[in-house]
Amino acid sequence: MAANPRRLAAWGVRTAAEVDLEHPHQLVLRGPYAVSRNPMYLAWAIVYVGIALVANTIWPLLLLPGVLLATHVVVVREERFLEGRFDAAYRSYKTSVRRYL
Repeated sequence: MAANPRRLAAWGVRTAAEVDLEHPHQLVLRGPYAVSRNPMYLAWAIVYVGIALVANTIWPLLLLPGVLLATHVVVVREERFLEGRFDAAYRSYKTSVRRYL
């Protein structure tokens, strides 16, 4: 797959489509989730930077650290939820797949 963040985001959405992300009944371990535990967040961050660069404006880049911090806080909260829900299976997944890249 080409390094296209929109495709990565779409691939992540398609791969997780059968799972209710608010109340998951299973872990998604295939597709982009086999390489990154958070491919959609990763793709959205890349798209955010790309839009700032294409628009040739600096203010979104100045806000980027805050955007990334807020995203990271959400990711950590989701990880705690998933570990509580899926216990050893999620801990095993965490040890074999990186959080972002």
